[in-house]
This record gives sequence, structure tokens and C-alpha cells, in this order.
Amino acid sequence: MKTMIYRAFSLMLFCLALVSCKDDFDIQKLQDHSRLVVYCFPTEGDTTLVSVAKSLPVASVKGNVDILSREKVDAHIIYKVNGVEQTVKRIANEEEAQLFTRSTNSDVLSQLVGQYYVVGKQKAGDKISLQVSAQDFSSVSASTYIPEKVGVELGDVKLEMKSSDGYNTITIDRVEAIFHDNPSSEDYYSVKLRLLNREMDRDLGLLTDNEPLLNKKSKLDDDFGMDDYEYFGNAYIFNDRTINGKTYTLHLDTYSYSYRQSFYSFSYLVDLYKVTPEYYRFLKSINDAQSNSWADVGLMQVTPTYSNVKGGFGVVAGYNISSVSKFFCSSDS
Repeated sequence: MKTMIYRAFSLMLFCLALVSCKDDFDIQKLQDHSRLVVYCFPTEGDTTLVSVAKSLPVASVKGNVDILSREKVDAHIIYKVNGVEQTVKRIANEEEAQLFTRSTNSDVLSQLVGQYYVVGKQKAGDKISLQVSAQDFSSVSASTYIPEKVGVELGDVKLEMKSSDGYNTITIDRVEAIFHDNPSSEDYYSVKLRLLNREMDRDLGLLTDNEPLLNKKSKLDDDFGMDDYEYFGNAYIFNDRTINGKTYTLHLDTYSYSYRQSFYSFSYLVDLYKVTPEYYRFLKSINDAQSNSWADVGLMQVTPTYSNVKGGFGVVAGYNISSVSKFFCSSDS
């Protein structure tokens, strides 16, 4: 469970950086008055982080934007699981904050102090509702659910394959991950490939050319030299539009990193997330915005960041996760 909290907090830290300037690109909304900003990513377990901040009106903000955006909000939170209200607590100090992150950085810990967490067991299928109020702010609300897990298993793991990008020969590792999509629903996913050993747990960037579900670059992008599509946090999102009801094998290619060869043993681990539509749309909006080379040259509109928080900004979105790994000794590679 603690690992899931760490992953949710990493996403929250990025979200807090969006508070002052990227939560919505509608200037009319941003310039009127400060609003509550809420981020929460429920999943299975017994502890859920809730981040509460405030937006900064672009027409009237004065002072250091970074400092102002980090100011804590004294909020009242009503958090319900299947209609039953749960206990909400506030992180009191850096020692307590350490329970929610692997980081020992004081700046990271200070961002957690003053935020909130919910104590209450949650499971797949649970419906979550959230109301947040604070003095001088309009109340905000949002809802989501925790999706069912999707089982994943490893197929082949091929180390040090040779490939060509058209100019150079590159060495890659390929991990094949197999899962079955539910034919009776419209489903959304995210996949991560991680390298683990005694000294690191690292999310890896993927080479998406050979995986149709992840390859977002068009021939037009290639013809005009536009940058590759970027996935925030190496979380590679996709939907089941082209694979509905099928058993599918993901081809997860990554550079064959030299540092993995310096360890006697290591593991490749695949995390397959089943995510709610809100979670998918939020990450997609971030990816689209940071990957929009056409907008950078003035040929396309900038995509606003998705929010499902009524009356404010932010995202409340559930997910569930299945993980599978394979262990290697140096002799295997």
C-alpha cells in the first residue's frame, strides 16, 4: 500500500506545480477570484492522500507566485466511500510526512505537511465522493470510483536486441506484457516499465515505435520534424478502442542501459494500471499540452488541463494496479 501512496504523491507534486498557471487556460475563469484546487487519487488500501491548494487569479496576483501557490489551505473535507463518511486527518509535521514518501528532502516533506489524508479501507468497485470547503472560498466537489484490477503476465523478455532508428543501430531490451481486455466495457489503462535492483527503483522511458497502442507520432509529424509524443512521468496511457475484448501483448521496448549490466542481479517490473476515465483524460491533457509542437509554432490550439472538480480546479480520479516482474542474474544477459 505504501508504494501506491508514493506513486500518488509523485503525481500530486507535479499537480501542485500546475496550480498557479496550468489548471485551466480559460482566462475569464482564472482572473476572477481564487478557487480551491483539489487532487486525490483513490485506490485499494486504507490511506488516501488529499491535496488542497488554491488557484491564483492572473489579473490580481502579486508577489512570488511559487511561494503563494504553496500556501496551505485550512480546509474541511467530507470524504465518503459508498456514501459512508471516513475519517480525515491532517499531516502535522515532517516526521509524519515521511510516512507518505521515500524522499528525505526537506522541501518535499514540507509540501506534504499541512495536507490531508483519509483513513478508511477501500476496495475495487467502491464509489468515492469528496467535498471540500474553506473560509473565503466556494465549496468544491468531485466523485470517482476504484476500478477492478486487470491481470497481467509476462511473455518473452528479450535482452539486448538490435534495432535501427533509420540513422543509428541501437540496443534495446523488450519486455512483453500480456493482459485481457473486458469486452463489455470501455476501458482505460496506463503501463509503466521499471528497473529494480538493490540500489534503485527506476521508471524507464519506452521506445514506442513498435507498439501501436503507444505510438502517437503520425507521418505528418515525421514529415515536418515534430517532436515525439511525451508521456508524463513515464506513465504510458492508452484505451481499448482498437483491442476491445482481446487478449493483447504489449511490446515494451527500452534502451538497454549499461548501468543494469553493472549489477549482479536486477528485475524488470511491469505495472499495469486500470484507470478511470477522469484519470486518463487528465494525463492525456498533460501529455497533449507538453507534446503539442504544432501549437508551439502557432498552428494548433493549446489543450487545457482536464479537471473534474466542480466549482474549482484539480482532479479526483481512481485507479487500480497489477504488477509482475522477472528476475535476472548477470549470466542471463
